[in-house]
Amino acid sequence: MKQFILLITYICFLTSCANSSLKPDTYDRDSSQRISNVLYGEVVSLKRVSIEGETKSGTIVGGLVGAAAGSQVSNSKPESEIGAVLGGAIGATIGGNVTKNIQSVEGIQLTINMDDGRTISVVQEISDYKFEVGDLVEVITIKGRTRISPSGA
Repeated sequence: MKQFILLITYICFLTSCANSSLKPDTYDRDSSQRISNVLYGEVVSLKRVSIEGETKSGTIVGGLVGAAAGSQVSNSKPESEIGAVLGGAIGATIGGNVTKNIQSVEGIQLTINMDDGRTISVVQEISDYKFEVGDLVEVITIKGRTRISPSGA
């Protein structure tokens, strides 16, 4: 039974490392065939950034694995409980850091002067699009998420 629980936990850990794309040319299925708000602007600044991975799922799974492993340190109930607590804390820390590093991606921060007079900044994952200062871009917002792509105009 314990091996089964460890197997399920391991599978959950691996699937928790899946990361949805933050690239401007990749859309999730729910975003297709929806009306989007499109605004236009000019790139005034570019900056390379690092987008950190999400740690919550790795922390949870790492804590579960650590607690399961720590509870096996002894046949004594108090020692097993202490081992589970310590193992859970260590596992949660390691699991959170592992998923954060696995899911980390290179990004770009684009600062854009919009046609309506506003200046905005959007961070997105590096893609095949090559932006330069002065480029005209489309600022597309779908379900509260904004992405920048080269203007077709």
